[in-house]
Amino acid sequence: MRTKPTVTELLLKAVGASEPSGDPAHKSIGDLPLEKIIEIVIEKKPDLLAKTLKGAVKTVLGSAKSIGITVNGKDPKIVSRELDQGLYDDILSRYEDAWIKA
Repeated sequence: MRTKPTVTELLLKAVGASEPSGDPAHKSIGDLPLEKIIEIVIEKKPDLLAKTLKGAVKTVLGSAKSIGITVNGKDPKIVSRELDQGLYDDILSRYEDAWIKA
């Protein structure tokens, strides 16, 4: 029986890459919109420990950073800080119902 794909596998598939960057600090393997990160978060909710959508997104942003994926053309660490500042609250609110139901 095939197990569910990991967050890393979903991220790699989303950017069309077969493997992570060997040097994520200097070599990006792709870029994803924040909405795609949120879709992966909702799909993986049962496996994530985060209690909030924002917390879960930050967890997946960490995974994206570690394998060399940028988000909205930025380092995921920057996007995570922007999340804390409330810059993406409007986007998160559109997915809140799906997060609750997942």
